[in-house]
Parts: sequence; structure tokens; C-alpha cells
Amino acid sequence: MKIIVANWKMNGGVDLADEFIEEINTITSPNTIVVCPPAVLISRFGNFSHRVGAQNCFCEENGAFTGENSPKLLKEAGCKYVILGHSERRSIFCEDDELIFKKWKAAVAQDLIPIVCIGEKIEDRDNWKETISRQLDFFLDDCPLGDTIFAYEPVWSIGTGLIPTEEKIETIFAFIKELLGDEAPLLYGGSVTSENAQRILACQNVDGFLVGGASLKIDEFKKIVAFGAVFNH
Repeated sequence: MKIIVANWKMNGGVDLADEFIEEINTITSPNTIVVCPPAVLISRFGNFSHRVGAQNCFCEENGAFTGENSPKLLKEAGCKYVILGHSERRSIFCEDDELIFKKWKAAVAQDLIPIVCIGEKIEDRDNWKETISRQLDFFLDDCPLGDTIFAYEPVWSIGTGLIPTEEKIETIFAFIKELLGDEAPLLYGGSVTSENAQRILACQNVDGFLVGGASLKIDEFKKIVAFGAVFNH
């Protein structure tokens, strides 16, 4: 089974949400399809026939944290998944590995399935092992991962149209598997399109995608989902 996750980031709107629901609801797939819209649109997906996730959550269940989203409330709003540690959260909002791990614990406590993002910046491209090892360090200390999903997103690839070679992807994913074991699903993210989806999915250990910009184009996203069905096994 493949996992195809749409991350809309701070994009979309009511019209796109309604059209997306109508179109994607027609898809019958052996794979897991998840859409993560902006938080204010989550309630719009009440009749979505697939899964809904959030793009972030805070590390506390409630309290005086103006503007943050409680994992408990996200669960009540219908979310099954939550993206944590996206590179934009790390760079723009200065989230560090410890905070991301705390968010992970809070999400798991509410039975949300975390999608934890990892990946190196362009300046760390030659030292990707060190970067990934550091980002995963909190998860390697006798920590039961449960249903946690990890998404490898090389920061230099996001929005640039550049992607690692298939050989590089397989090398990196094999390294991550060595650290995490075989149970945790691994997604690839970073400039995923219908033009490269098929060959990336053919790479060993790639269990699906975290799709950014292409998920806002419904026909494009449907093509990516269709490729996922081809590689279902």
C-alpha cells in the first residue's frame, strides 16, 4: 500500500476544497490518500471519503497559546494525520528537533498519525547523514514509533523542480531504514509531479509521497494517485 499526502500549505480556499472533494471522492484506490489543507478549511472536509490531516499542531492539549492548534481539537475536527517538522516550520518558525519531538508525543497521545519531515538544506547536501541522524535522534532512544510516518524532503528540492537521482533516493532511504527499522513508512517529498512520480515510486523503500504544489492542481494530483495504484503491492 502506498500513502499519498497532499500538503496545501497556506494555499487553497473554499472553492478549491469543494472541487477537490468532489473530484477525489470519485477515486477508489488501494492506497491511502490524505489531504492536509489550511486549518480553517479542515471542517470543509466532513464528507471527504479519504483521510484528512493537519499541517501542524502544538505540543500541549490546551492552554494560553494564542494562534496554535491543539492536537485534541484537530482530532475532534476530523483529522487522522498531522504533518510535523516540515522544513518551513523548521526554518521560518525556528522549530528545533526537541520541539518537533514534543509535538510528536502530543499528537500520538491523541491517536493522530504523525508525518514527521526530515531532510537536508543545500549547504548540508554532502553531509546529509549527519543532518538526518540529528533530526531522528529523539526518535531512536527506545521510542515506540507506532503508526508514525516519516517524509524525506531535501530542502533544496522543495519548489525548485530539482530532485535527487533514483540511486541517491535509494541510498538515503536505505540509511533511514537502518536507523528506524522496517516498520515505519517512508515518503518522498520535494518537487513531486506526475512527470517524476512513477520513477520515484519505483525506488526501493519509497512508500509514497508528500506532495506540495502539485496537490493544488486536481488533475495533476489525480495522476500522481493513479501512479501510486500501479505500484501497490
